[in-house]
Amino acid sequence: MENRLLIAFLLSLFVFFGWGYILSKIQGPPPAKQKHAQKKKETVPQSPIHPSTETSEVPGLAGLGTEPLPGTSEVFPESSFMAAEEKMVKVSNGNITFLLSNKGATLKEVLLNKYKEADGSPINLVQHSEGALWPLAIESNDETVNRIIQNAAYEISVDSMELSPFNPKGTLTMQLKHSSGLEVFRKFTFYTGKYLFDVETRITPGSFTPKNLIYTVYWGPGLGGHASSHTDHFVFAGPTTFINNERVENPPDEITDMVRHRGGLLWTAFQNKYFAAALIPGQGIKSAVIRKKDDQAYVGLELESVQSATSSTFWVYSGTKELRVLEKEGHKLVRLLDYGWMGNKFAFLVKPLLYSLQYFYDKVNNYGWAIIIITIIIKILFFPLTHKSFKSMKGLQKVQPYVKIIQERNKDDRTKMNEEMLELYKKHKVNPLGGCFPMLLQIPVFIALYHALFFSIKI
Repeated sequence: MENRLLIAFLLSLFVFFGWGYILSKIQGPPPAKQKHAQKKKETVPQSPIHPSTETSEVPGLAGLGTEPLPGTSEVFPESSFMAAEEKMVKVSNGNITFLLSNKGATLKEVLLNKYKEADGSPINLVQHSEGALWPLAIESNDETVNRIIQNAAYEISVDSMELSPFNPKGTLTMQLKHSSGLEVFRKFTFYTGKYLFDVETRITPGSFTPKNLIYTVYWGPGLGGHASSHTDHFVFAGPTTFINNERVENPPDEITDMVRHRGGLLWTAFQNKYFAAALIPGQGIKSAVIRKKDDQAYVGLELESVQSATSSTFWVYSGTKELRVLEKEGHKLVRLLDYGWMGNKFAFLVKPLLYSLQYFYDKVNNYGWAIIIITIIIKILFFPLTHKSFKSMKGLQKVQPYVKIIQERNKDDRTKMNEEMLELYKKHKVNPLGGCFPMLLQIPVFIALYHALFFSIKI
């Protein structure tokens, strides 16, 4: 009995341990404890919402697309922010060549074909530095939206455009449809021979609607075509805004963060001595913005938005500060011209002289001869005054001996001396001011001529 009990006990132990050993071989080791599993779960990074999509880390975009939108669980991989392949669109209208990029729908080059650098290449009005915005970039008050609209690839309507008198107008559209529902539509309209073109912008925010987005279109940083010289301190170069019929200058050194101009806004621009790039508001524009970012200055237009959506139009002028060109383009762009403190006082004379200079240049095709012709014409026009001045000075020379006698005779009585000298001038019909007054009248004309030549781009 006891032996059978002992055998049964041993068999039970064998079955108990043997069965556990067999199960461990078949099923593998038992699962780890719950506490260890939880700790391990916390240390492993979460996979994206699309586990099959591989994302690579892009410099400057670390952590992008890992935060869900408010009220949603949607996230966007970094690849959805970047242009798959940047494409350039070349637009030529004769006087100017534009190079636009489908990455952010921005301007990369504005080449003025008539004006050359020292090496013979066309002057490029786009001045860009690493990490800065490109001209006509859109920026919002949300960093995620900025990464999308500034880096994603827009669909373009044409690859290139060549305008001519037989094809005077051309349209380029760029459209972005993002997986978030954000849509951006931009339409650029160019014209043959014109430095002015139209830009239409429409933005539908999609799932970004709750963010109450505000959008601004910028030109900057700075402006190309600047020629350094010892006369730079006479000419303002930097952000300039024409508002409420006044020309307001914002020196870059005095901009700390952002300056807004609201009211009767006609344009805001970057300018230097010879060239300018101006943003001219149309519909849906709230204000002009002068901004300094990373120690670089920009000018911009803030767009009106309702529930993060916007629709706006504006014009862009990018070209020379020639009087005839600016007056032809309108929008009071002629107020971009600044002739300096003294020149502005005689601006009513500077403009006719500039027109005359251009007229004679068109006739003789040489600015040297044009200047000589204008100078001769001015001397002919002022000949009567000059002749009168010389005649008066000769009369003064004739009565000079009598003047000395009167001065010697009445040196102790200045009142009587002045009375006798007036009688002397009256008797000989001589005006003591007749020699210098005609010369004074000519001074404003020659000041105006100097400033007309100084600010003329073609001289």
